Amino acid sequence: KLIQAASGNAGGDNLYVEDVFSTYLYGGNGTSQTITNGIDLDGNGGLVWIKDRTVASNHVLFRLPYTAMYSNSTSVEVGRAGVTNYNSNGFSLGSYGWENATGNDYASWTFRKAEKFFDVVTYTGNGVAGRAISHSLGSTPGMMIVKCTNASSTYWIVWHSSLTGNNYLVLNENWGQSSNGEQNLGNNVSLIPPTSTVFTVGDTTNTNANGSTYVAYLFASDAGGFGEDGS
Repeated sequence: KLIQAASGNAGGDNLYVEDVFSTYLYGGNGTSQTITNGIDLDGNGGLVWIKDRTVASNHVLFRLPYTAMYSNSTSVEVGRAGVTNYNSNGFSLGSYGWENATGNDYASWTFRKAEKFFDVVTYTGNGVAGRAISHSLGSTPGMMIVKCTNASSTYWIVWHSSLTGNNYLVLNENWGQSSNGEQNLGNNVSLIPPTSTVFTVGDTTNTNANGSTYVAYLFASDAGGFGEDGS
């Protein structure tokens, strides 16, 4: 049984939250299936986050079809046929167990790229602290998550506007906010706050090592731009 919690297409010229975000619960069938949640990923791109609700398993994040990372792990980005296609009204699943095992229940969260809501940025590190990286969020981020995609044992670094000073969080650990961390993460984020056009990273392996590749997920905060009056 499919349960649609927040999806669909509101239609018209105005953009609504249900056009860009969906929470969708579904049951696995062990072969393949299409999840229709009303989110246009084919034309816009975004993030599909899936978690098995029946058994212990990884949180699996797809920024592209066949391109997965695990938010509870420090491992690198891998090719995985869990999400096999981004569609104009959702996404398609393969037969992999962490996303579609027979009889298991799953939760999926879909974030479509859209100004004043969500952006996905990829970049190659240059090892320079205080490096500014452009984004297309169209507003100042309220939260950012950064992960190295090609080096193992690197952490998911989280910046949030409510954190104090140069502090950050580590998504795959249970530590509190810190500017250094229990594993000496160092200068992962900059004292320079993000703006509506750029965010700034440090010089460590976790966010900007020379030659390493990264993905950054940017979430807007109270930026408006949705609904009939854009409020």
